[in-house]
Amino acid sequence: MSQMYFNPKDISHQIIYLLNNHPHPHHIRDKASRYLYMNLAMRKLLNIPTGFPIEGKRLSEIKPDISEFFEGLHQQEERVIQKETSVSLLITAHFGKENRLQPYIFDIYPFFNETGQILGTMTEARQCQFFSALDYIQGKSPKTLTTSLPNTILTQREFQIIFYAYHALSSKEVGEYLNLSHRTVENKLQCIYEKMGGHHQKGFRKYIQDSGLNHFIPQHLLASSIQRID
Repeated sequence: MSQMYFNPKDISHQIIYLLNNHPHPHHIRDKASRYLYMNLAMRKLLNIPTGFPIEGKRLSEIKPDISEFFEGLHQQEERVIQKETSVSLLITAHFGKENRLQPYIFDIYPFFNETGQILGTMTEARQCQFFSALDYIQGKSPKTLTTSLPNTILTQREFQIIFYAYHALSSKEVGEYLNLSHRTVENKLQCIYEKMGGHHQKGFRKYIQDSGLNHFIPQHLLASSIQRID
């Protein structure tokens, strides 16, 4: 194994204690993006078996199937080290044992020793939650997105129409996204209203909110990406 910038055993026991019991995924990496520590939550997020050795290894040695995509994370770590400042990234990737495409926020911080020397980076990941201005003024809490379809009589195509219609797109705009005529969209919306037990848009919106479908996003609209959050 190549020489490390510092010994992972030198990490404060207090930090290790806090991160071991933290519900959010965390890891600590050296200046060359080699792992020094990873808590159980991060192992679950990256689908790395408990007990699999990670110390002194880069992601390409642990998970070569995803290492190329996460190269963007390494580039941001270099920036954090050079400028001694933190950065937040919105990363949409296949996470967990289910390998499900979902968005997470990765907060990357410089990691210092007791004398103030920067030794690497510490990263915390948390599931991304979405919050509209309307949700805020109505006193609602941020929610995570879901791509799972509930067990209802609605079809997958109808759920796609619901997504766009709920977010106030016109029938013409919905049709452009789904390659349908605006009349077809309008007819399908009427069928959706009837299935929901109503015949107008107000009842439609209430049904969507009451059933939690306002946090549903069609799977095909998600794409793997790394975006810096300003």
